[in-house]
Amino acid sequence: MPAIAPTVVVEATLSPWLLGATGSSELGETTYPDGTLIDVTADVTNTAPIQVDYGIKGNGPLDRIASTGTMTFSLNNAANNSGGVVGYYSPGHANARTGWDIGLLVRLKLTYDGTTYYKFAGNLISVVPDAGSSGRRSVNCTAVDWMDEAARAKVRDVTVQIDKRADELIDSLVSNSVSKQPLATSYNTGQSTFEYAFDNLLDTQTSVLRALSDCVISELGYLYVKGDTTQGGTLKFEDRYARPKYGLADASFDNTMSGLEVDRGRQDVINRVYVVVHPRTADASDSVLYELTTTASVPSIPVDTTIELIAPFKESSIRGYRIAGSEVIAPSSGTDWIANTAADGSGTNITTSVDVTHSTTSANSVTFRIVNNSGVTAYITTLQVRGKALKDVTETVFSSTDAASQLEYGENDSRVSMKYESNTGAYASEVANWILNITKDARYVIKNFTLKSNSSTALMTQSLLREPGDKIAVAESVTGIAASGATGVQIGYFINGVSMTVNPGGIIDTSWVLAPANQQSAWVLGTAGASELGVTTNLAFAI
Repeated sequence: MPAIAPTVVVEATLSPWLLGATGSSELGETTYPDGTLIDVTADVTNTAPIQVDYGIKGNGPLDRIASTGTMTFSLNNAANNSGGVVGYYSPGHANARTGWDIGLLVRLKLTYDGTTYYKFAGNLISVVPDAGSSGRRSVNCTAVDWMDEAARAKVRDVTVQIDKRADELIDSLVSNSVSKQPLATSYNTGQSTFEYAFDNLLDTQTSVLRALSDCVISELGYLYVKGDTTQGGTLKFEDRYARPKYGLADASFDNTMSGLEVDRGRQDVINRVYVVVHPRTADASDSVLYELTTTASVPSIPVDTTIELIAPFKESSIRGYRIAGSEVIAPSSGTDWIANTAADGSGTNITTSVDVTHSTTSANSVTFRIVNNSGVTAYITTLQVRGKALKDVTETVFSSTDAASQLEYGENDSRVSMKYESNTGAYASEVANWILNITKDARYVIKNFTLKSNSSTALMTQSLLREPGDKIAVAESVTGIAASGATGVQIGYFINGVSMTVNPGGIIDTSWVLAPANQQSAWVLGTAGASELGVTTNLAFAI
């Protein structure tokens, strides 16, 4: 092991203690107390490095939400592992380690100079044993961070939100629409209050990740999972003030990086910006949001049977597009539902013997719970939902253009849709001008920044300490990238994403996705380092 290297630990939770269950209740023999992380480092093999990747993968002005983070590693499945048996890490094998299976919490800890850094925390999703008695007898494992939960979960039972900030919306989505919660959360207070939100989501269809992205872009903030020195796996939301007001960099790298790949390309020049805002149309009076009466067939419910029926809200005149509904009225018998013994309504009215309720209500649908207590088959000849319609049908587009940039570099545009921003005044124009001013000129974009972490104590510490959202300064003599401008004002980069390769012996390569701090520069009145117009900030989008 080199002199400069951390202690590497891979942990996993195994099956909890199930009281009274043979094979799951012999504490210390077959199971562990619920939530206990067990060190499996002794069985991590040298056949492949430990690889972690997390955070925001891009560095453009609209790259603002993380994708799924991953950790891959390999375990010893031969008889010389800690269990002393072949198949110890093959779930379902007769020799399999008790409690080892997909779904477990997996964590990577790196301890250096007295501090422990939790660089990854997530759940095991894949276990792939090498087959064959003469093979490597390794098990390739993959874990994912919480962003994968958001990508797979669908929003459910989310009602229209009124006058809420982005952090409140994010907390509501995370708490109510995702079964597995982040290990920790840290949310800045959002700067915008949105008149309406969640009305354009499709209940049980829209992914939580997509819904979170709408919140983040509407605020122009950031959302990602980061490591820390506590437990790792923290879901972090930055409001749009966080980076402009950040101040000086946390660390500076002056020709100390092992790899730097830069590009000065036309694809990164944006000289026309479209900003789309979404003012809502909110009806003051009640209307029918869903109606089944116009269909040729009606629901039939056998005796003593309960069904659940999802009713999506549609615009009332032509039923051509989905809408949202607020102040949805509880169903009233004889008005909102009628039950009959005949499908065409010619039989006996048995409405009083059928119970109809809304078991759940979301922004753009309700779920009917219909119980037939009549003693005969019931036909629901009338079924409707009433409430106040809320429509997102008036997209308003603002634009900003730089003709000189278009003439010099050719035209290249970008569009940002702020789904929950309804302000049709100067604000959207300021956002368009802001994005234009920071992207209209040719500039270097750092495509890859790599550290050989074991090169020095300082580099090892920074490799372990730095996380998404941190700010660094970079200087490199050949490209001319500098840590400060001509006036001495610092030029910084925010870490968007992290990639770390942990090789045997604690040899670490660290790469960061870096976004130029001047992409965040806004005019913050009265804040040193953020109010020197034309030096540290760009005109427009004053905050």
